[in-house]
Amino acid sequence: MPRTPFWQRSREILGYPLKLPALMLLLVFGAANVMLDGMLTALFFLFVSTLLSVYAMLVIADVAQDKWEPPSPMDGISEGGLLLRQIGLMFVLFVGPFLFASASMVLALGLLALAAFILPAALMILAVSRSLRMALNPLRWLQLILTVGASYLLLWLAVMGVTAAPALLESGDAMPALVFVGAVFSGYTTLVAAAMMGALLSEKARELGLAMDEDRGRSLSMADYEVAEVLGTAHVYAQEGRLDEALKVLNRGLSSAPMHQELNWRRLRLLKLLGKEKPWLEQLARFVRQQLGAGNAGTAVQIWMEASQQKPGLKFEDDPALCLSLAQALYERGRIREAQQLLVNLHQRAPQFSGLGEAYMLLARLYLEQGSADTAQRLIGFVKKHFPKDHDSEQGAETAALLARLQTQA
Repeated sequence: MPRTPFWQRSREILGYPLKLPALMLLLVFGAANVMLDGMLTALFFLFVSTLLSVYAMLVIADVAQDKWEPPSPMDGISEGGLLLRQIGLMFVLFVGPFLFASASMVLALGLLALAAFILPAALMILAVSRSLRMALNPLRWLQLILTVGASYLLLWLAVMGVTAAPALLESGDAMPALVFVGAVFSGYTTLVAAAMMGALLSEKARELGLAMDEDRGRSLSMADYEVAEVLGTAHVYAQEGRLDEALKVLNRGLSSAPMHQELNWRRLRLLKLLGKEKPWLEQLARFVRQQLGAGNAGTAVQIWMEASQQKPGLKFEDDPALCLSLAQALYERGRIREAQQLLVNLHQRAPQFSGLGEAYMLLARLYLEQGSADTAQRLIGFVKKHFPKDHDSEQGAETAALLARLQTQA
């Protein structure tokens, strides 16, 4: 259903900062302004000011999801990364233009004017995506402004108005009580502006991919929306036989979401379809390493099994550590022969590999489980001679004990 236009939610927007969690932060901000006298109080003021700035971003994100209960100020303390991205955004928008001042002051002033105009859009994108790259993307600004339409100009005028309002209370020689009231009012208008921006995003949630979609039954953040858009576009291109264009789209998606599993799967399969052998091998190694590092050993094994069916005898020739990690994951899932394939003759492929002893103790275990005691014995002897620490390790002791039992039974 259509959301209420943000200008019709003035009562909720103006009352938002007066709810308890937000009001507590405003009172602390007011006290920090009154106490400002000396190094320690200056540091406290800086801390509260930055907390208020981050808190405003959390307000935008919450209200965009139609959540009208203010978050706890403690939530803002853990958002150091968001603060750094916010500082980076302001630096690029308002310091960057001065780099062009020596070439053209008109250009520099024009860029500053543009920065002031798109600032609400950039802040809204940063708040919901948590991505500085997306917040600095002109195409994202344009998408948001065109989607919002004339409401953006109304929002911009309202935000500029409420953020400029505290200047009316400024006084060079004010009493502490007036300083306190002025600071609280300044913080209040900051949160009102944030609630306005969040309310506008909430109003246009469906068009921006932020709304709960009754047909699909789930909501998408802007980052998830971007991934879904990339996957959909790549699928259409692939269906039309435009494989190179599909690959370009997936590469663009992975630049912003390098860990996304489905994007990596699609790119791996597409590279194989295109016959790009070297990029395919590089993507395979990166994807498997990524999944092992994330604790998704089962997915890593699944990736490897599909790849080894496409190219029998496949090994990671230049990465013995990855061979060992993957072989352990394969062994734990009963894939004995596939694990063996990765470790056989590893001393020839990577003679300087520091984990060679551990790898060959595992390989000996694999041979033992297949009943090849003689080969296992030779491997254990090799490890005992060249890598005594690995031979005497817990895994080594278990493998040697298993060999001894098999020899006794024979």
